[in-house]
Amino acid sequence: MTKSPLTSLGAHERRKYVRVRIYAVTRYFCQARNAVVGVQTQISDISEGGAMLLTFMEGIPMNTIVKMDFVMPGKKDLLISIEGQVRHTGFLEKDLYRSGVEFLKIKETDRLAIRDFVKNHNK
Repeated sequence: MTKSPLTSLGAHERRKYVRVRIYAVTRYFCQARNAVVGVQTQISDISEGGAMLLTFMEGIPMNTIVKMDFVMPGKKDLLISIEGQVRHTGFLEKDLYRSGVEFLKIKETDRLAIRDFVKNHNK
């Protein structure tokens, strides 16, 4: 039995919140090359404290502050708005990268909506 890359890095042992799989498309915005750029990406898993973003062609640099909005799956009228910081980034497979974002600014109602989503999908 082989360990997943996250397990071998010790990520599971140090996580404060339970993560679950999610499929949500978002556009993150960050400061790059002296301009605010927006890039469409996918959120692959989420917790109350952070999310994993999948990006194409390149990862998001470490410590980058990102702002993003996404619609919570199953709740088409609930737009979640978050500001976070990239804590790790790396190559996943051909032209696909993953970047772990820790949430820094999130409304309490949005955090609770994510908590409810995780609880309902972690059964």
